[in-house]
Amino acid sequence: MRVADVAMAFFAGCGAMEARCLAKAFSENEAAACSAMVRRTECDDINVGSCITPGSVVVPTALAAACENDVALERFDRAVAAGYAVGVRLGRALGGVAALSGGIWPTCFAAPMMAAATAAVARGFDRDGIASAISLAVPRAGGRVGRPAGAPSGRWLAFGDAVASGCRAADAAVLGFQGDISLVGRDWLAAIGGPTHIQPNALHASETDELSGTGFKPFIAARQTINAVVAFQRILAKGVAPEGISRIDIGVPTANAGMVARRAAPCDRLSTIADMRVQIAAAALRPALLYSVERDGEPAADLLDYAARIHIYADAALDRDMPEVWGARVRVQSGGRAVEEHCLVVDGDPGHGDATAMLRAKLTRLAPLADRPLCAALLEPANDEVRRARLMTLWRAMRARLADAPRP
Repeated sequence: MRVADVAMAFFAGCGAMEARCLAKAFSENEAAACSAMVRRTECDDINVGSCITPGSVVVPTALAAACENDVALERFDRAVAAGYAVGVRLGRALGGVAALSGGIWPTCFAAPMMAAATAAVARGFDRDGIASAISLAVPRAGGRVGRPAGAPSGRWLAFGDAVASGCRAADAAVLGFQGDISLVGRDWLAAIGGPTHIQPNALHASETDELSGTGFKPFIAARQTINAVVAFQRILAKGVAPEGISRIDIGVPTANAGMVARRAAPCDRLSTIADMRVQIAAAALRPALLYSVERDGEPAADLLDYAARIHIYADAALDRDMPEVWGARVRVQSGGRAVEEHCLVVDGDPGHGDATAMLRAKLTRLAPLADRPLCAALLEPANDEVRRARLMTLWRAMRARLADAPRP
């Protein structure tokens, strides 16, 4: 399912001008190009507790390393598991959503080490070699990219650079270079994220399963907005007409309130995905927009008019479930009555709902028609030989899309 989810995101967004620019910028590192192209779609998986979106980094890196080195499927699976484990533990250690609130992008911070670990395991490094690859990637960790304006955005260039640096670290380890793994600890985390919210003990977590603890997004969105959108959709499903709603009050955890209340800028794609008012307005008026990667010309006047009736507040009661749950409370006023929904989990969250069914539904709305059979096949059970053949086919298809972008 992880590979299928990444494939959907890649094919949904690979034809955009910004994606083409990324393909050209990373023409020498296909894994980095694909990672940045997947992440920019905002429909890849996420581990909420760590605020890490590991699939966008790990799956393209594992595909590149495994397919180019003709490795066994078992090693590919171990590489994916290793990349997720490294990313999620680093994200938790940095403070997760608290780090994000402080201006650090956790996934970009962890990307060099995720990519290095994934590539090293996929290429069959021994324990010392894996440690060398990760330690060589550590000095590349940063995660402060600001909010670059325009398109192509420097945000995705920084992300691709982070992945590429991890791949280079694995290459350097083959040549015998060694880093200092002892850097990874409290002082290093505090220097990057500040001392307040770091959790160094997360680096040494045991008996965890970072793969099964990572959820899928049901549609394109900043994850902080999804529970509210789903709660609103449930209200509409009760027969409340969108046009009859006069006011919508949305409570979110305190740590998320500032981000989701930031208003979308004209023709700024990413800001429309993160603005909860625009997302709710889309759910009310144009649900198909929730599956549109590019959102050209948005937010349009109809969405902005509807958004004016939406009010967002920090709900301290929802803080009790943080950081593992980014809940939402939605209350609408319609025709003199109030209807409220409290949403703590959505389909695609770990252990909730039928993830495969949700991904199949997402596929039909998100992926281009020509790419759906390949993505759908990745969701079907198969033996190791068939699975390996499907991965090879996927990587060839992704590389072909990269080759379509003219080289500089």
